[in-house]
Amino acid sequence: MLSEVNIDHQNCQLDTPNGHQQHLPVSGTCSLPKVGPKNHTPRSEISKRKWASEECYIGEKRQRASTNQNQINLLTQLQQQEGPNLPQQHLRPPLPPLPPPTAAVTAGSGSAQLYSEHYLQQLAMMNACTKFSDNYDVKEELGKGAFSVVRRCVHKTTGLEFAAKIINTKKLSARDFQKLEREARICRKLQHPNIVRLHDSIQEESFHYLVFDLVTGGELFEDIVAREFYSEADASHCIQQILESIAYCHSNGVVHRDLKPENLLLASKAKGAAVKLADFGLAIEVNDSEAWHGFAGTPGYLSPEVLKKDPYSKPVDIWACGVILYILLVGYPPFWDEDQHRLYAQIKAGAYDYPSPEWDTVTPEAKSLIDSMLTVNPKKRITADQALKVPWICNRERVASAIHRQDTVDCLKKFNARRKLKGAILTTMIATRNLSSKFSCENFKEVLV
Repeated sequence: MLSEVNIDHQNCQLDTPNGHQQHLPVSGTCSLPKVGPKNHTPRSEISKRKWASEECYIGEKRQRASTNQNQINLLTQLQQQEGPNLPQQHLRPPLPPLPPPTAAVTAGSGSAQLYSEHYLQQLAMMNACTKFSDNYDVKEELGKGAFSVVRRCVHKTTGLEFAAKIINTKKLSARDFQKLEREARICRKLQHPNIVRLHDSIQEESFHYLVFDLVTGGELFEDIVAREFYSEADASHCIQQILESIAYCHSNGVVHRDLKPENLLLASKAKGAAVKLADFGLAIEVNDSEAWHGFAGTPGYLSPEVLKKDPYSKPVDIWACGVILYILLVGYPPFWDEDQHRLYAQIKAGAYDYPSPEWDTVTPEAKSLIDSMLTVNPKKRITADQALKVPWICNRERVASAIHRQDTVDCLKKFNARRKLKGAILTTMIATRNLSSKFSCENFKEVLV
């Protein structure tokens, strides 16, 4: 039985104390020996990093990689010729060859140089063995949390744009630092079109940098209210992409635990842009025989088993998908009360309905899928793979309604405004109370619904 302690101050997400985690290194990332609030490793020590199938050892000083083919070939030749005479710790693999033009993409806005995505990824991963500032130019702030800030950054060699989550590790407890390592480890292994991808993880003495895809489309729910047309079929397409990401996570032994509108982003502002699942800060790794204890998530999206303090696993994500699908169809949540205790009582009982007139125009197939997701017994709850095979999703053109749902859009606007207001209030409360990583559930009982 696994459990953990957690409090996410930005979104007021809590875990109850119990048990401990085993430290595991982040595979494929640049990492120094374990760094905690009281144990730091000097930058002068050699960093160790996995690169492709080999290990490279990079000291404090290194030469920046060139994108010129002649220089790449020369570097390869020199390494082959001088390799046997050089100390082993100063060797590194040669740069991968440039791809043919047919397989290339433009590296950054306005750049004429062509690279393949594979080449760019390998180049970025190699350069990340050094300090973050050696490889990236930091730009404007995109968001801020209790112990981290997200900024746009540009890779100096490729010109590609990313979003860097910069965590001040001096403010983290040993427990929080362990969770940071877990988040990086989980994100590193998840590579799916509907998941915000982690490209780099750089650990320095006082900061840890997680370099993600730069998604520019904003929140899914904000995009929906700006559309001229929105139908049940559109809701089906949205939840399909979310379920695709969850099915992939579950197949890789990952439970997200914090599915909510704020973590559903769009890749770009283009019409039809992919939905991207973000923020794996509360995610856990489980297998089919494991279960967890702990209060983790956001109040309106918590499953009955979490609230009952029962062991839980992958079905908690499906419950949250059911809540999200309900909102996608009518613009308000299935469970709601100003009093948090009454809200939790509704969730534990599975007490929701389909009131008129807004639900009268929703197809029975859509309601049936919601019912299968919002099943109180997690053992009887539908799985992500099963949900993707439901005709309302896989054959939406024939099953889902294509009628514009203006009432849904209007309600969703009010729902979004309320979310933003509560988020702003909570941020102010955090700043005023000067919360630290040691702030416990008992110190912060008033959680915004």
